[in-house]
Amino acid sequence: MRTQVAIIGAGPAGLALALLLQRAGIESVLVERAAQDHVRARLRAGVLEQGSVALLRELGLGAGIEQRGLEQHAIDFRFGGRSHRLDFHAASGGRSAWVYPQHEVVADLMQA
Repeated sequence: MRTQVAIIGAGPAGLALALLLQRAGIESVLVERAAQDHVRARLRAGVLEQGSVALLRELGLGAGIEQRGLEQHAIDFRFGGRSHRLDFHAASGGRSAWVYPQHEVVADLMQA
């Protein structure tokens, strides 16, 4: 088999790259050792930063994040018996993060 690009791993990065290359008309092959059902079901990280959300929206996948995700403007850390709030929305000029499980991102990318 000959191809222009080989992508190793069907995680969110590999799937997004495969989709970007396909839309640009660039041949690629995606190699993943696990079965598709396993890739869809594995539970991993659940927070997307602004850049990742922007890319997924560019790919036409923003609806899932907005419907099933939870936008976060701050995070609370608890240590030393006290609570400490980091308001990254205010500190970054309006950026936010989204709680959206990786298996949902993978499912969205596989369906695209």
